[in-house]
Amino acid sequence: MNSRLPRLLRGLTTLSIVLLAAAVILMIVLAGFLIGGDGSTSPDLAVPIQFSIDESVYSLSSNSWGEGTVGRVVGEAQFSETGLGLALAGGATIVAALAAAFVVLILLRRIFTTMMVGTPFLPENVLRIRWLGWIVIVAAIVEQVIKVGLGLLVLDNVTSTGIDIDYRFNLNLATLFVGLIILALSEVFRHGMNLQAESDLTV
Repeated sequence: MNSRLPRLLRGLTTLSIVLLAAAVILMIVLAGFLIGGDGSTSPDLAVPIQFSIDESVYSLSSNSWGEGTVGRVVGEAQFSETGLGLALAGGATIVAALAAAFVVLILLRRIFTTMMVGTPFLPENVLRIRWLGWIVIVAAIVEQVIKVGLGLLVLDNVTSTGIDIDYRFNLNLATLFVGLIILALSEVFRHGMNLQAESDLTV
């Protein structure tokens, strides 16, 4: 009896593709309303921000743990107006993220489709899984590059008191590890494909 899991996973990826497409259409419609508006209101701008707090402007203490300090803080800075360059950078980032998400979902759907028919060990699936692994790794690196780039833009255009704004390239090692696991999985599929070919020859 065949497992229903591949069919369920394929259905979930199909639903995710539909929802993602609907979200893209909604974003385009909302962007059209903002661009076609009368310009009476300026859209709010939110950018990632990393900073440390001046120790002279706050206190932190505990009866059990003694005096404390606040380390590096990661948050979001909001401004009342959007500059053209930053708006374009933000839009390009969103488009790239959506494109990567579409590619990942399509690759997963095709892999689950081959599992449904009982032939997962195919050269196409080995290539698809490799693509998934590299997309995860590259996306993690690009995300940090974009954050640092936006951070440098903030440093060039923002003055602050009480906080010391700084940005660091902080790569998520867990995401990189997931990408490496996916790449290793592609080698498992390649080995399974070779075993399947040998089995077909013996039969």
